[in-house]
Amino acid sequence: MPKILMLSDITGLGPDYHVGDEAMAEVAIERLSDLIGKENLILGCANPERVPATYGIRAFAFYHTTDKQHRMMLWSKPLSYFKSFMTNIYQVLRCDKVVICGGGNMTSVWPEVLESRLRLLKVANFFGKDVVLVSQTIGPYEEHHRQQVDQILAKARWIGVRDIHFSQTQISAPVHFALDDACFLDHRHSDYSRKISDEQKHFACVSMRKFGGMNDDDVLHVAKAIERVTQANGVKTVYIPHHAPGGVKGDIELGKNISHLWPKGQFHMVDPIPLASELKALTADSQFVVSMRYHQLIFALSIGIPAVGVYVDQYTQAKLTGAFEAMGLEPFVTSVENIDNDLEALVAKAIAAQETFEAAAQKIQSQERASNLRPYYLLSDSDEAERIGNLEGVREVKSL
Repeated sequence: MPKILMLSDITGLGPDYHVGDEAMAEVAIERLSDLIGKENLILGCANPERVPATYGIRAFAFYHTTDKQHRMMLWSKPLSYFKSFMTNIYQVLRCDKVVICGGGNMTSVWPEVLESRLRLLKVANFFGKDVVLVSQTIGPYEEHHRQQVDQILAKARWIGVRDIHFSQTQISAPVHFALDDACFLDHRHSDYSRKISDEQKHFACVSMRKFGGMNDDDVLHVAKAIERVTQANGVKTVYIPHHAPGGVKGDIELGKNISHLWPKGQFHMVDPIPLASELKALTADSQFVVSMRYHQLIFALSIGIPAVGVYVDQYTQAKLTGAFEAMGLEPFVTSVENIDNDLEALVAKAIAAQETFEAAAQKIQSQERASNLRPYYLLSDSDEAERIGNLEGVREVKSL
């Protein structure tokens, strides 16, 4: 069996757990574990301590530093510099293939993550190791990054992307579209998540985030609109945080700041954040979803739960709209500015279209899974790889 080095920006059930990244990593780990066994996997991430207990695979520290910071270490911390350099060589030589799990970190927006990964991929190329990227958003890039990415990813065996239009404009190498890995994450209750579902009974799942341009008044404005629509539909609110640095900041801090808007007993915050598969199980039990978070929409749409997205700017509008369109659905989205006028009608329209949501989800699970599995068969050297050219639903697009 091939030995595979995985890179993912995850922590296991650590204090910086991020639902979207962990959801895609959870899918990748489960699939590869089934195909080649957990003993043949090792994952590099910045906080590896809890990964073995959470996912049952080995992990090592893969720290994120820019190229400039890395060069400065040669003079300020030479032992750390050589340890970092030799770690990349050591881990690459121990593996047969390298896979970068799904996410949106291969971009100049996160230069420390991008440049760290490119340094390791350069080593992988030198030693002739297969490189596979799955469920990525590629770019945007500053020009100096674009040149590096073009050179290094030109040797990748597979570049899987989750958006059919944007990523193909960012690199010269061919990219392959498939739905986000989290669409195929199994939803499984733990005792913890099942207790929440049983106690809340009739509820909507809500996810919010204080995006860049939003202030505290904007947050309260959105929360009040969501509270009104949940009360109008006679459901409780299960608030699902997706990221809470240190276990207390981010979405959890936001949830605590808005909880007073709901009548007593009508607002339940999921704290601590459990595994993504448990949150997807909660989503499956809900009546509808209102979310500012991309992956909360993915959870809902991939299992047929009516959903509405709330965006802040052009970027988040494109991302949330794209989640609906990728699954063949009319985009039920509104902006922070228009939420008072739009949300109630959109939720009503989504609930009325429940059969449409369910049909789309069934189609996804039956027709799109093969496309999404393709790079995993390549990674595992499975016999299925001989037949992947005949799989339906795989779309290859090239940069113009």
